[in-house]
Amino acid sequence: MGESFVISGLREKRAALAGRIVDLRREAENLQAQLVHLDAVLKLYGLEPAEIPNKGRMPVRSAYFGRNEISQRCRDMIRQKGTIKAVDVAIQAMTDKGLDPMNDKAVRRDFIRRILTTLHDLRRYGHVEKIGYGNGVRWQAVTPPDDGADSSQQNLLTGRG
Repeated sequence: MGESFVISGLREKRAALAGRIVDLRREAENLQAQLVHLDAVLKLYGLEPAEIPNKGRMPVRSAYFGRNEISQRCRDMIRQKGTIKAVDVAIQAMTDKGLDPMNDKAVRRDFIRRILTTLHDLRRYGHVEKIGYGNGVRWQAVTPPDDGADSSQQNLLTGRG
């Protein structure tokens, strides 16, 4: 008996994805080789390539979080509690995902690091403010101006900004 059309379709899709991965790895290796050669030329001109900043931060995606999920969790928790700690957001996220925050310390540390990075980004954009330093640091929404001229701060809490 032959394969069903579903199985053959899945096999074909898998082969296509695996082929794409091979092509992307080959392209990445080619770009890395070009970068090595470019760095060598820069050194000939007396420049140190390591001092040249990259064109942006490339975050490593977590399999646990979807796009913008961390910032949404932070906003939701600020809306509920007023002030938050990164560890509280991490514990809630781990619990929601069926993970044990007390026993899986490596994942907990990773969650806290990612949440702190997001909170610092929100602070840089003027959406939250940092209260304190060190392990006891707390975060809260920036209070909107009284004149109503800028509603972007209110949009943080309503989820429309």
